Amino acid sequence: MEIGTIKGPLSPSERNRRHTQNLCLYCGQPGHLLRGCPTRPPHPSERGKNHPTVASLQSVVGSASTHLAIPVTLQWGDRSVDLNAIIDSGASNSFFDLSLATSLAFPTQLKKKPVPLHMVDGSTLRIGPVTHETIPLKLLIGTKHKESLQWDIVPSPLFPIVLGLPWLRTHNPYIDWSSNTVSFPSCHCRVRCMNGSESEKVTFSTYPSSTLPPKYSEFQDVFEKKEVDTLPPHREYDCPIDLLPGAPIPHGRIFNLSVPESQSLKDYIEDSLTKGFIRHSTSPAGAGIFFVGKKDGGLRPWVDYRALNAITVRNRYPLPLIPELLDRVKDACIFTKIDRGAYNLVHMREGDEWKTAFRSRYFHFEYLVMPFGLCNAPAAFQHFLNDIFRDVLDTFLVVYLDDLLVYSRTIQEHEQHVRLVLSRLRQHKLYGKIEKSTFEKSSIEFLGYVLSPGHVEMDKAKIKAILAILDWPTPRDKRWFSNSWDSPTFIVASFGPSLISPHPSLP
Repeated sequence: MEIGTIKGPLSPSERNRRHTQNLCLYCGQPGHLLRGCPTRPPHPSERGKNHPTVASLQSVVGSASTHLAIPVTLQWGDRSVDLNAIIDSGASNSFFDLSLATSLAFPTQLKKKPVPLHMVDGSTLRIGPVTHETIPLKLLIGTKHKESLQWDIVPSPLFPIVLGLPWLRTHNPYIDWSSNTVSFPSCHCRVRCMNGSESEKVTFSTYPSSTLPPKYSEFQDVFEKKEVDTLPPHREYDCPIDLLPGAPIPHGRIFNLSVPESQSLKDYIEDSLTKGFIRHSTSPAGAGIFFVGKKDGGLRPWVDYRALNAITVRNRYPLPLIPELLDRVKDACIFTKIDRGAYNLVHMREGDEWKTAFRSRYFHFEYLVMPFGLCNAPAAFQHFLNDIFRDVLDTFLVVYLDDLLVYSRTIQEHEQHVRLVLSRLRQHKLYGKIEKSTFEKSSIEFLGYVLSPGHVEMDKAKIKAILAILDWPTPRDKRWFSNSWDSPTFIVASFGPSLISPHPSLP
């Protein structure tokens, strides 16, 4: 499900582009055409023809770029409650969050037949089929639009109420994006929902998926970019660089950079100087700097600290074992992942800045914050975060370098846990990236795995990448895969990108 994504007609230029590049006219992805699109709802004439009855809901594991929410009132018996409902053209039905239904004591009933809950890609979610639904409840939108509606009950804490495609087809609401209003001018609504009266405009709200949920709005400062881009204070956890006695001062070669790389380096230097992360240096040390590609096609600077790392006294502070972390969260039902930003949240130990010096054709600078590439950076960062959260580690929080995962059994206790973690981050002047953080999900990606209640499985994208690198055949059975998993080659391919040292083949 893509929350709040309502597909309109393609522009002529976009339609032509998709035709030219052999892309699907519905979803814009390669590999299939419109007729075979897995995300396209079936045409009315196709319903019942080889289409199994399934529910499609993606909000429990992902979210779209924008959500559209309208204020609604639910009434049952002598009770009523005001809530916000998400309008979603990608949901095959209307859904209600299990925790909210329980807390409000909504009357529910067993469905006549359980319905499998599927992802957009066709895979079945581990939370199991939909087995319960609400009894018909009175739904009030604005002051005029009234109807009776039933919802399927699913775990969806971030989007408690979803009005799906069947509801949209029935009411065919008119959405005015210029005024942020929705109205119901259809004959069905005028006759059956508004007793013949004229439609009124109801104001809706939109917000990107990367925004902080309203319940945590008081912690907005924890995710403010200006705070992340500020030189951190000195702490007892400043990153030290202790050199082996008698070791020569390290320096490296200057790398040949292309024109785009040279421009990226100048931009990086200017930005880092403005933030106060680096300063001009006269250090006798000087590592080379080069660039590696990012997923989005950009360039990431990387300082070649191999010579420095070779003469550095190693910090043996342990990093968590990933299988152990996954075992701690296996019984959780709700997850929140917070990305704390980068190593620049930690200051270099005073007096060690000169050892981080790097140089290029035009520049010679040294870091005031902990840069990527130092052999002791992961240990220093893990030590810092472990001390901050030591009293709650493995209780409702696991930490792996710059990723925090909050896990809970219920939505009520989860909110308390998230608030404690955000308060602790604020207290220690640590800040997160909201665009990389995910709140209150029943299934979540973490360290290359997909976690859901009672289940842990590898991310399918990671598996495909590993098989592509190793050119492995498709696994034949569980024993074949188990033997492959235990091999050192598989472990290196799975976790090699997280190693701190550059590849030995680099010049």
